[in-house]
Amino acid sequence: MVKFFQDGKLISEVDCFQGLNLLAHAQIEELETGSECGGHGKCGKDRVLINETDRKKINAPTFMENKHLKADELAQGWRLACQAFPNEDEMELSIYLKSFS
Repeated sequence: MVKFFQDGKLISEVDCFQGLNLLAHAQIEELETGSECGGHGKCGKDRVLINETDRKKINAPTFMENKHLKADELAQGWRLACQAFPNEDEMELSIYLKSFS
């Protein structure tokens, strides 16, 4: 189950699929991530925060993430939703979305 949080509150949950990036998981629930390029890693706007425990459950940062995110941001757990994929189906993940209000 991928649990999405915003402003400290659980806003949605969706089944976890290894073949879908976190952007696609958010889109299933029509959640705003900030993506402007349609999930190709070009805009760098769909930033999500992954808690420390769950970081090892996601693929390593990609070339595009290293291009858009600073080393300290990656170390804090920031990722691009379009580039981050769960390592397995049916995992428990907590993903924190930016506020867009």
